[in-house]
Amino acid sequence: MSDEAEQIGDLVYVPNPEYPYPFPVEPPPHFWMTEQSGRLEESVDAYFNGERLQEEHLNIIKQYLRQYIERAVLPGDAQRHKLLTRVEKLRNTRDIERFADELSEVGVEPF
Repeated sequence: MSDEAEQIGDLVYVPNPEYPYPFPVEPPPHFWMTEQSGRLEESVDAYFNGERLQEEHLNIIKQYLRQYIERAVLPGDAQRHKLLTRVEKLRNTRDIERFADELSEVGVEPF
């Protein structure tokens, strides 16, 4: 793992200095495309393709969403703890789609 890489759970990210914010944020969320193991890419591809998610894919996407929501800049009325609680309740592709829509309503675009 390089000095810049960061391991969060089972996933390893290399920061992209141009994503996601054009202003300093400590620490910014990692975007799924910067994950290095390939496991997240495989999981997100299955999600994008509307496939029935295997348990491993679902768990990987949930790990990703947790780190993203924990680090994202949210508007003052967004309730981070409630969003994080919702991650644990995701069970399938449709749940993730609905949740991604909910996140976009508060200005968060993890995918």
